[in-house]
Amino acid sequence: MNSCYDEYTGFQPMLSSSMEIHLYRNKDLGPQEEHFHDFYEMFFLVEGKVTFLIDEKEYAMNREDVLLLPPGIFHREIPGTGYYERVLLRLNPWYLNRLSTRKTNLASCFVFSEERGYLLKAEPLERDRIRSVLYVILRETKGSDFGKDILIESELKRLLILLNRCRSLNIPAEKADSQEGGKNLQEILRYINQHYTENITLDQLCEKFYISKFYLSRSFERLTGQSIYQYILEKRMIMARQLLLFGERPTEIYTLCGFTNYSNFYRAFKKYYGMSPSCFLKNITSMEQMTW
Repeated sequence: MNSCYDEYTGFQPMLSSSMEIHLYRNKDLGPQEEHFHDFYEMFFLVEGKVTFLIDEKEYAMNREDVLLLPPGIFHREIPGTGYYERVLLRLNPWYLNRLSTRKTNLASCFVFSEERGYLLKAEPLERDRIRSVLYVILRETKGSDFGKDILIESELKRLLILLNRCRSLNIPAEKADSQEGGKNLQEILRYINQHYTENITLDQLCEKFYISKFYLSRSFERLTGQSIYQYILEKRMIMARQLLLFGERPTEIYTLCGFTNYSNFYRAFKKYYGMSPSCFLKNITSMEQMTW
C-alpha cells in the first residue's frame, strides 16, 4: 500500500463533493488540534496507538478499531509514540443520502455512534472484511481502470452495510462477553438490529435463543440500559426520523418502521420526539426554506 500514502499536514477540509479516502503514515506525530467538520468521517486504525478526546471523554483505539464521527462533533486526536498508520474515509451527507434507500439508511451507524459511543470494536472476521473493502476503495481511487466510479460506489455501500451490521449497539464484545451468557446476548442484539422492523416479542426471542424471560430481560437491560421494547422503539424512531428527513410522507412510512397501523406510529413518534410526524416534517421544511 506504499503508493497509496497521502501527505498529512494536519486537519484539512474536505475538497470532494461526494467522498474522500486517505491513507496516512507518520512517526511520533504528537497531539493534533481539536476540530469538527460538516461531513461524516470513518477512522480505521491500521497500526500504532491513538486516543481520541470527544465530548470530554477518552476513546483509546487499538489496531483495526473503527471510530465513526458524525458532522459537528468536536474531537482531538492524540497519537502514541512510534509509527501511526490510519485510513480516513470522508462522506458528504448528501452523498450518503443518495447511496441510501427508503428502507436502508446507510447513515444509521453514525446516528447510533452519536447516541451510544463513537468507538466500534468489531469481531476479527468483521475487521478483516472492513480492512479489505477499505483497501479496495483506496486502490481504485488512485487508479484509472475502467468502471472505477461504479466499483468505488458499490464497495462504499458494502462497507457501510458491514458497519451497520456489526455495530451491535456500540457495545464492545468484551463487555457483553464478560456477562454470563454474553455470547447469546450478542447474537440477540444482532438479530434485533436486523429485524427490528418486524414483529419481535420477548416470547419469540426466548424461544429462538433458548433463554428464560427473566434472564433475558434482566441481562439486556443491564447491558444496554434499556428494555428490549425501548431499544426496538428507539431503532424504529430513528429510522422514521431519517425517512422524514428524506422527504417521505408520515402516512407512507409507518409500515417500513415496523408499525401495523398509523395511530400507533403517531402516538409513539409524538411521545418520543415531543411533536407529531407532520409537525416534524413542517419544521424540516421551514429550516430548508430559511437555508435557501
